[in-house]
Amino acid sequence: MRFLKKLAPFAVIIAAAAILLYLPDIGPERYTDLAGYFKTELHRQAYRGYVVAVVEDGSVLYVDAFGKDGKGSALSVDTPLLLGSVSKTFTGLASLSLVREKLLSVDTPVIDYLPWFSIGAGGPAAGGTPITLRHLLSHTTGVSDRSFDDVHAFEPDLESAVRHLALARPEEAPGLRERYLDTDYQAAALVLEKATGLSFSDMVSLRIFRPLGMTRSSTQADKIKAALPIGSGCFFGASIPRAEVVPPFGAPSGYIVSTAIDMSRYLAYLAGPEKLPRTPVTARDLHLLFEPLVPTSRYSWGWRIEGTGKELAAVHAGSLTGFSSSISLWPGKKAGLVILAPQNSLLLSMVAMPALTEGARHIIMQGQADKPFPLVRLYMLLGIMAAVHLLVLTFQTGRALGWARDARCRAEASGSNGPIRFAAAQTITGILARIALIALAPYLLGQVFGREVSWSTAFSLEPGLAAWFMAVTVLGSLRNAARLAWLRGRG
Repeated sequence: MRFLKKLAPFAVIIAAAAILLYLPDIGPERYTDLAGYFKTELHRQAYRGYVVAVVEDGSVLYVDAFGKDGKGSALSVDTPLLLGSVSKTFTGLASLSLVREKLLSVDTPVIDYLPWFSIGAGGPAAGGTPITLRHLLSHTTGVSDRSFDDVHAFEPDLESAVRHLALARPEEAPGLRERYLDTDYQAAALVLEKATGLSFSDMVSLRIFRPLGMTRSSTQADKIKAALPIGSGCFFGASIPRAEVVPPFGAPSGYIVSTAIDMSRYLAYLAGPEKLPRTPVTARDLHLLFEPLVPTSRYSWGWRIEGTGKELAAVHAGSLTGFSSSISLWPGKKAGLVILAPQNSLLLSMVAMPALTEGARHIIMQGQADKPFPLVRLYMLLGIMAAVHLLVLTFQTGRALGWARDARCRAEASGSNGPIRFAAAQTITGILARIALIALAPYLLGQVFGREVSWSTAFSLEPGLAAWFMAVTVLGSLRNAARLAWLRGRG
């Protein structure tokens, strides 16, 4: 009977998994149109809302909006949304435009533009190699957010944020390996400002927004925050409002604001520059955006480069508290796609957004796409597992006295204190292991994701899973403490 009771929680989870796996699903098995695809997948992928823009043959093919923001306001194709790290593509394009006009060079040391510039206590470079704009734009400065606080959210301006690099610990000499760092693009933007005498905001407006007709885009999210929709997180598939803190220096690396309509114009230019009379970079030079700046990095001018030739793809994802984004461009096919969502979580960014992008790519390129895995069902299963886990721990805590009595009975039956000592060691070890897990979890997550992760970041990225982990760790420790207390008492 006791064995069956131990199996019961697993039976519940297996039954739930089977039901969720075989439960009839909404939508067709195969999609052939973008409208039906994005409308149906909104719910299957646990999104509350998103906007999309698609370009084919260098022209806008499809722009649409679905769902709502974190507070329930309907999204439209003119809703301004934070781009996250997709913003880096604008910083890269502005840089290339200045380089082609010979207003700056990617190989001039940064200290020629910023005399105070320094990375680490050793000076302006690691290993004696000067840091250049090429290193900043390709994320090959030798510094990563694994060992450097890349947030510094309370700095008042761009220069103050970049000066933080003096506190960094370079992991290697510049140019050797790609190590992603938001502050690289903030430093690059400051170089552009010093080279032109213009603010980053004015430069992007004059060189990109105005020529492309992006009239509702802005690099000043901190000044128009009241006009932005409320973002949201995801708690086991349920949307929860999330407020984003917008730093005044964040535009070059992650805080440009745009709309589905404006992003469709941006994509149309990148896919078909020859169709526009006035462009930030000429059609002849635009291919340089998608060529590696450093042989050891596939990151170039704000884009991550995948494949070669006709199969080349330039992509980037964005992730902020409450907002996520994805942009994909296939220059050889003159096609592109952007998805902007006022919602974010770890699973949405790592599972749902790539699945949405891949399905849309198949529809654009091949005319059809198979139905992707429904993330909402995974969230439901995880929620059931969390509930069962917490109920089991609660039940075990309530039975701490009975557990201690069982241990004493085994000791009396054996005529030895061995069972009691073993039970005591088991409970103490369990408590210490859980304390160690709470302390080490941020470090372990950092090893997995290759960046510094705090408990605050974990709750921001995936509040449901982080809350589950914390709750079962604390409750498990309480269960063991109760067992130990009864074991040491008379029971």
